[in-house]
Amino acid sequence: MSRFSTNFNNNKGIPYQRKDGTSFVPARVKDIILDRSHPEYDKFGGPNSIGVVKYELVGKTNTYEETEQLPGAFPLHNTVRTLPLKNEIVLLQVAPDSQINELKSNNKITYYTSIVGLWNHPNHNASPSDDEENLDLGENVEESEVTNPMQPFPGDLLLEGRLGQSLRFSGYKGERNIFTDDDNNGLPFTILSNGQEDVGNAYDHLVENVNDDFSSIYLTSDHRIVLDQARVKYDSMHEAPVRSDQFQGNQVIINGGRLFFNAKSDDINLAAQNNITATSDIIGLDGEQYVGLDAEKIYLGKRAKELEDQPVIKGDVLEVWLNTLIKGLEGVAKAMTKAKTIDQKIIPNVNKEGIVFKSKLKGLSNQINPGGAKSQLKSRKVFTE
Repeated sequence: MSRFSTNFNNNKGIPYQRKDGTSFVPARVKDIILDRSHPEYDKFGGPNSIGVVKYELVGKTNTYEETEQLPGAFPLHNTVRTLPLKNEIVLLQVAPDSQINELKSNNKITYYTSIVGLWNHPNHNASPSDDEENLDLGENVEESEVTNPMQPFPGDLLLEGRLGQSLRFSGYKGERNIFTDDDNNGLPFTILSNGQEDVGNAYDHLVENVNDDFSSIYLTSDHRIVLDQARVKYDSMHEAPVRSDQFQGNQVIINGGRLFFNAKSDDINLAAQNNITATSDIIGLDGEQYVGLDAEKIYLGKRAKELEDQPVIKGDVLEVWLNTLIKGLEGVAKAMTKAKTIDQKIIPNVNKEGIVFKSKLKGLSNQINPGGAKSQLKSRKVFTE
């Protein structure tokens, strides 16, 4: 872009006349006040000075040696702002002013409006003056060779940032509109995209690419977004959901290298009419107090869902059953310690094993606690109905 040049000697700084009698003047930006560190921050009203540009009129010889000597202009719009870069061309006009400052004259002040789209490119539209050899866009700003303009579709509202950010409000069928066809023509979709794929030049007009753009949000009506899913394992489901590249309808797609949802003072709530699915290499759930799962059926593993042949044992019910068994066996062990033959002779081996068996049963009995918390069999963290 910087290799082009433009001659603005037309009228030599004389205002361009509009049909309604008002006028605007093209001016080249030489500096801009962005924060309180700027030496002229206080001169132009402190906080009110943010966005003020120091300029020279296009086509007029600059007689000022320092930017502090240049006149200044305030931004005309204070809601949606596009701050110009150094050496971009803006349009000046005069309008009323309610602030008292050095620019005030007969209650009028100089404002700047649009940046002139010399190169019709979002990265910059700068045109250095003839005495500048190199393109100077301002401190910490360099020309991007990997930022491309967006391809417009019929009737679009397009907002484009300087470094590959864009917001598109669209819905009409167009030659390069890959989202709209005859069936969904006229239905709205919105795309917020940050960062573009590198196509090897900065001039081709691009259409958003959900897989190659750095991060993006898609809001659709009846559209199909061909998103490459990171994973497609859904063994926990009786029926896998429609894959992202096959679904067509109204949906919201968020795609990026990493997604982080953080509720700093309240909840994150997920609700769906049908299914909520999650698939990943590893899924971790950590709760400070508890993690709760409730459903008519809960399956642990693919086989459990398919066969339902290994139900989970209930801890307390099992311990009651084991306690009853142990008590019965304790009676057997006691009898073994006193076992005799028909002629009332002791049976040493049986008597000895009875004592050992009784001791083991007591040890097993101490490990369980039906209805209580202290048990070596029951988990203190995991509970079921």
